[in-house]
This record gives sequence, structure tokens and C-alpha cells, in this order.
Amino acid sequence: MSANSTTTGLTQLMSIFYDKVFLDRAEADIRYDYGAQKKSVPLNSGKTVYFNRFSPLAVATTALTEGTSPSAVSMSSTIVSATVAEYGTYTVVSSLFDMTSIDVGLKEHVEVMGQNAGETLDTLIAAALSAGGTAQIVSGKVLTAVAATDTLTGAEIRKAARTLKQNKAKPFSDGFFRGIMPVSAAYDLRGNSDWLAANTYVNTEFYKNGQVGALHGVRFVETNNEVYVASTVNVYETYVFGANAYGTINLAGQPDKRIYVKNPGMNDTSNPLDLYSTIGWKATFVAKVLNANWIIKIQTGVTA
Repeated sequence: MSANSTTTGLTQLMSIFYDKVFLDRAEADIRYDYGAQKKSVPLNSGKTVYFNRFSPLAVATTALTEGTSPSAVSMSSTIVSATVAEYGTYTVVSSLFDMTSIDVGLKEHVEVMGQNAGETLDTLIAAALSAGGTAQIVSGKVLTAVAATDTLTGAEIRKAARTLKQNKAKPFSDGFFRGIMPVSAAYDLRGNSDWLAANTYVNTEFYKNGQVGALHGVRFVETNNEVYVASTVNVYETYVFGANAYGTINLAGQPDKRIYVKNPGMNDTSNPLDLYSTIGWKATFVAKVLNANWIIKIQTGVTA
């Protein structure tokens, strides 16, 4: 692994260490990339990235003529473009912090920056899903009629899975669709009879990587970075989707810098007494819905 951190006064070994600390923490705090198609950003390739979505072929119901090759058909695809942007922040660190070795104090600063980066990018993905998904309001109501008691149920998940199948969305390689639900909605769903029947006494190995269970062909993770719409009550959004329904930029594969740890230098006129250093992060990022028909946005009330 090569260092992607910009540092002044730090060894190459320390740069690599802090970059890994930052990336591990950032990726741990991203939940909404569960199932995203990920693109890397090649160096010097401009601000636009392209996601490719192939369209299904028409069914071939005409019998072949013996000894005669049929006409070739053309593959069609939809190119979805997205414009990347830069995000980031930094903090000033007192000179009392020693930045000449891998110490606990600086490591904690880098971890906090990693968490901030992860939560920022996670929120950007959530906003894209909310804006681009296909709405399924609980019990077929209008948004203003949703009450706190209109909670997420197995029936709503079953309906969303049916819609995905009707729209020819593809499951992931394990044969399941995927879902991301807010913890407030998950609280209600865990008391639903469908969920209890499907997820009682299951193998605990299933819960690795943040997965909380499966129902009606959908595997779920939950998130405390909840998305809701303010209406008569707060209406929370659970996303159920197929493979290649949305895309993001791969944080680990970016050629640009990620974590910036800078000590004062003798030519730094903005810091004449060397009283502080700075720690910050920057990432090039975009999240994009590739097919709205393959993302169902279940909108429900919550009791908690």
C-alpha cells in the first residue's frame, strides 16, 4: 500500500500508518454504500465519471431456421454520468502534541477525521438514494396521512421485493436483494411476526459486516444515519434495491490525497511561532442512482 497522506515532518512509515488508520475508520462509518457499484477515479481524467448499465435483450421467440444463422442483435446500454466534487475539513492541533512518532494523541485525531469523512460521504449517498429512489408509502397512503403507528412490516418488504422482480432488478451474487433501514424502523420491524419467524435461531455468522437479518429475499444492514421526511410525523426511509442500482466513488482507490497531517515549517509565515499543526481530510466523491426502478424507498412511521 502506498501512502496517500500529505505530511510535513513525518516519515514514510508514519504516513502509511496514518493513512490506513484514516481509511479504516472512514470505511467503518459508511453504511449506505452497501451494494453500491463502485468506480475508481483515474488520475487526470476530469471531473466526470461514467457508470454503464446494460439493457436486457428482447426475448427471442421466433424459431431458428435449420442451417441458417439468425441476424445478430445489438447490445444496448445506458451511460449514466456523474460529476465528482471535493469534500473535506481540517482542524488545528496545538504544538503540545508531539508529531514525531506514532503516538496515541495524533492517532485519535486521525481517527476522528476518518469518522467525519465516513459520516460525510455516507450522508451524501443517503441523499442520492432519497432523491432518486422509487417511493413506496406504507399501506398505500399519501405522505401526510402516515402516522407513527404505520411502521415497517414484513408485508412492506415483500411488496418492495415483488416490485424489484417485476422491474427485472437483479439480486446480488448471493441471490438476495439488499436493504438499508434506519435503526428506528428496525426497532419496529424486529417485533413483526414475519421478521421473528425468519430471524430467530439463525446462524450468528450471518450478522457479520453489520448485517442484521434477512426477510423475503432481502438482506439488511441498519444505520443510525437515518433519513426521514418531515410531514404530519417524521416519515423514515428504508431502501431495498438490486445489484447495480446506484454507484459511488471508491474511497480506497482514489489517486488523490486523503489524510493531511502537517507540521509547521520554517517557511510557513502563517504560523511564525510554530504554535500549531493541522490535520485534515479531503476526498473526491459522488453518489448516483443508476436505475430508479431498482431502488424502492419504503416510507413508514416509527413508534420510537
